[in-house]
Amino acid sequence: MLDVRSFQTLLDALGRIYSCIGCINLDLDQLHILHRAEHAEEVGRTYCYSEYLRAHADELGHIKDLYLDHLMPQKLKNHYQSGRDHFELTMSDSAVKYFFFHEQDPLTQKGCDWAFIYIARIDSTDSDMLHTIANEYIFKYCEYFVYIDPFRDSYITFAANDTATQQPPPSGDSYTQSALNYALENVPDDEREMVIREMAMPRIIAEINRKGFHAFTCGVIEPKRGYTRKRLEYRYCDSNHTAIVLIRTDVTDMWNEEQERIVKLQQALELAYTDLLTKLLNKQGFISKAEQYLGQLKALNHSQIDSSAVVLFLDLDNFKLVNDNYGPPVGDKVLQAIAGILRHSVKPDDLIGRYGDDEFVVLVKQVRNLKVLEGITQKILSAIAALDYHEPDAIKLTCSIGAAFAPQDGTDLNRLIYVADQRLYCAKHRGKNMAILEDTPEPDTANEPSGAEADLVTRA
Repeated sequence: MLDVRSFQTLLDALGRIYSCIGCINLDLDQLHILHRAEHAEEVGRTYCYSEYLRAHADELGHIKDLYLDHLMPQKLKNHYQSGRDHFELTMSDSAVKYFFFHEQDPLTQKGCDWAFIYIARIDSTDSDMLHTIANEYIFKYCEYFVYIDPFRDSYITFAANDTATQQPPPSGDSYTQSALNYALENVPDDEREMVIREMAMPRIIAEINRKGFHAFTCGVIEPKRGYTRKRLEYRYCDSNHTAIVLIRTDVTDMWNEEQERIVKLQQALELAYTDLLTKLLNKQGFISKAEQYLGQLKALNHSQIDSSAVVLFLDLDNFKLVNDNYGPPVGDKVLQAIAGILRHSVKPDDLIGRYGDDEFVVLVKQVRNLKVLEGITQKILSAIAALDYHEPDAIKLTCSIGAAFAPQDGTDLNRLIYVADQRLYCAKHRGKNMAILEDTPEPDTANEPSGAEADLVTRA
């Protein structure tokens, strides 16, 4: 505790900087004036802080409400309880600074529940305003600024946010080595190679010359926060292009919001692509995902894979009779059972869709030979033929299947579905409950209908 003489000396010194200095007791809502340049008669007097604040707030015109909202006792208590040691409010021509101290009342020498606050009002200059803007806005988002000399490969960290973690060293003789260390020590494995590439000086200079700046985002593992996202931006900071400034910004909150938005959009898209009854892909969903996969195969030109993709087109035999005799609820259960059979017959990453009422389509992504495909289709045919849907005198349910190979029968989805559909028609025509996987000669057709009679042959 300062003695009276030392306290007065300090007060006189501060009085040359601040136009008003006071002490606030939040418990009693009292303001004791220690120094007042404009109204010396107030020095030594004690006022009701809230009333004093309102009286002088009238001088602020249109910002009166903002001023009062930030400086009333309850707001100051909130600031103090949050652990802050000071609070500052900057206005157009002045700044009010609050310094929090939890100590005895200098007048009564009694303790208090709330901190005493020393308030100081200072006339603002342009530099004060710029300093405040830098602290409140720039450093709120930008963690640090690094000055880089690309010719000497050296750097200096000339400004940094006090709350930023993992700040770079104040200076270094090798930006290249420091950038490499940064990537190796802080960046997750899956992004490390990219960060090393993007932080390389030739890459930086090339990008700045091309578009005026170079920026990218990456993940950084921090000791306290764990995984965070950072944006690193490089720009020339002089007209001669002899120096580069690096600005690192924390974008974790924005990145998290974007990830949440992407997940919600993906969930909405999956719902739009899902058949509600069978939980398989609907027609639109199957077409979208199958075209995407086939497009990837086209990009590879099929030269980098030793297998074919196969489209299977399935149509249930006698399903209309099941629906008509036992009703739609039973028909729905049958369709759900068929969906389960298809899921268990192919790999999890193969695509299965309900293409129509009782039509299904499957994209088997990798089939090495015809024998493998025969095994898949036979498994489907057997499971559907053995399906028990628990109805008396149940109508036997089977299916017919047609297949088309990519790239042998085509690489376009429409073409593959057309070929598979034609082979499906052949399976129906030859007696149903079978799979036609490739074009084969027709069996003996002596007893087959011909001409106009052939037009009467339809699918079950």
